[in-house]
Amino acid sequence: MRVRKFSTGVFLFLLLAHLSALAGVLPPTIEGLDLRNQALASVDFSKAKFGTVVVFLSTNCPCSTGHEKTLTKLYTDFSKRGFQFIGVHSNQDEGLTQAGSHFSGSKLPFPVIQDPHATLANTFGALKTPHAYIVTPAKEILFRGGVDECHIAVNAKKHFLQTALDQMLDGKNPDPSEVRVLGCVIKR
Repeated sequence: MRVRKFSTGVFLFLLLAHLSALAGVLPPTIEGLDLRNQALASVDFSKAKFGTVVVFLSTNCPCSTGHEKTLTKLYTDFSKRGFQFIGVHSNQDEGLTQAGSHFSGSKLPFPVIQDPHATLANTFGALKTPHAYIVTPAKEILFRGGVDECHIAVNAKKHFLQTALDQMLDGKNPDPSEVRVLGCVIKR
């Protein structure tokens, strides 16, 4: 038997292709335990005027936690203009107690639901945290990628998620619709 060696780039391409193949049909709602307050939370895609921002978050990833203020500001600016926001915690190596403690103290103004088996991460094809998506009321993903181009949010010069939201308010589809995601790999 011959063993092939792949470069890191080829490996990541094959992994991405595999995870994209696993991505499934989006459910009409995202619901589950809100880690901020231990209550049930539900977000219905059809209830948003323009769309729903779904962002995959982590308690251990500095890139994810470092973008919480940016996400709070985006929520403040865009929730009153027709967008809903929901966070999803899918990392299987971060316990429920740890996640609850982190997100109850994070001051995020939108629900952060627990994804106990990474089902939503698999459905969306989310790879890292923070990995953001904009989903239309008809459940079409118009944007996927990073919040910005920098691991440290305050140093960012390109604000991908904000630009996509602004473009949608102007009646346009986000361009680009897919951007690079920086951060930590979601542990499945």
